[in-house]
Amino acid sequence: MNVMEIYRSVQGEGTLLGVPTTFVRFFACNLRCSWCDTKYSWSVREGGTWENMTPQEVAERIATLRARHVVLTGGEPTLQKDLPALAHLLKTQGHHLTVETNTTIYPIASVPLIDLWSLSPKLHSAGENYLRYPIIERFLDTLHPEQQQWKFVVRDDVDEENLRSLVRRYPAFAERQLPIILQPEGDNATPNYPAALEQLTERVRDPFWDDYYVRVLPQMHVIIWGRRRWV
Repeated sequence: MNVMEIYRSVQGEGTLLGVPTTFVRFFACNLRCSWCDTKYSWSVREGGTWENMTPQEVAERIATLRARHVVLTGGEPTLQKDLPALAHLLKTQGHHLTVETNTTIYPIASVPLIDLWSLSPKLHSAGENYLRYPIIERFLDTLHPEQQQWKFVVRDDVDEENLRSLVRRYPAFAERQLPIILQPEGDNATPNYPAALEQLTERVRDPFWDDYYVRVLPQMHVIIWGRRRWV
């Protein structure tokens, strides 16, 4: 497995915001989002380096950090062919597992092993044609409600209309009250994060969102540490 870094911090976003967590960041991604805040996780020119580790070595490193919650992130972690083996080892050790994914790959062997899929399809501002509808549909069809959160970076009106089209396309978002998390795009938000959160909050006050389980959440780690790594 191409492992960039393993460290303990707190979960900075999503429904587990603030929970002590060990993060495993893998190198490689199949997208090139315009506003990506971890370009080093797929570009050597941006400082990307990695260590080749077996699932057993990764699990042993995680065990030394003594956090129950573990996040497997990247890059795009579903590109790692040994992800199912690592997930199995970590489950036997009693860990709660989250996978952060751009929702372009459906890793069938890993799906039942993960406690929380943090699904983050990329809207228009990230890049054109980054939404993979067949993959989104497979996750919607197979995951239990408690096994998923849908996290979207919303930068502008085009992104929100893109998101509205997506949730209208799949009635399960409203019918099953699946968690939809909106967060501001980091570079635009950093100069005045409260204002960026206010703008998102105004968006979800629109009656359109009354039928959905939607919330606005910050990236807490960005507020605290900015763009630093290993946090």
